[in-house]
Amino acid sequence: MTNRSLSAIKGRWVFRLRQFLPALLLTLLLSVTLGLATISARAETTPGWRAFTAGDHEKAEAIWRPLAESGDHNAAFGLAVLAQTRNQLEQAARWYEQAARAGMTNAQVLLGSMYIDGRGVPRDAVRAYAWLHRATLDGHANAARARDAVGAALSREQLAEAEALSLTLRAPE
Repeated sequence: MTNRSLSAIKGRWVFRLRQFLPALLLTLLLSVTLGLATISARAETTPGWRAFTAGDHEKAEAIWRPLAESGDHNAAFGLAVLAQTRNQLEQAARWYEQAARAGMTNAQVLLGSMYIDGRGVPRDAVRAYAWLHRATLDGHANAARARDAVGAALSREQLAEAEALSLTLRAPE
């Protein structure tokens, strides 16, 4: 393939992504807002979330870190939210991935959104689609809209790669 044809493909991909980006971001924002509201409602009973919502982030981290390091995906999600709040995006992505691989659909959506625009991870539309597709397969109510917006910018080969990758994005049970 020539450099000119690769540039043309890249140009079409960027154009498509820019075309769908506003709708995608709105969908992701709604998804995250609804997801965090649900998590907040469920999580308020745990000491880590009580500390976090009270603004005592050091206490929340002290509660969550040992749990997350021993494999607790709820604590990993809490650390991810905390890291994102602190703008520590690489750490947030690492903790989101732990929770996402355990099947937490909100973490899958948030990690997919990080891959869309390269926050804390390299920009990668195939990985973004794969995580959003994984969230869809795992039952997230709004992930399909975001997945489809990303998918509109992918080639058939990239879609096939992303769908195959999505099937590997779960920790062995």
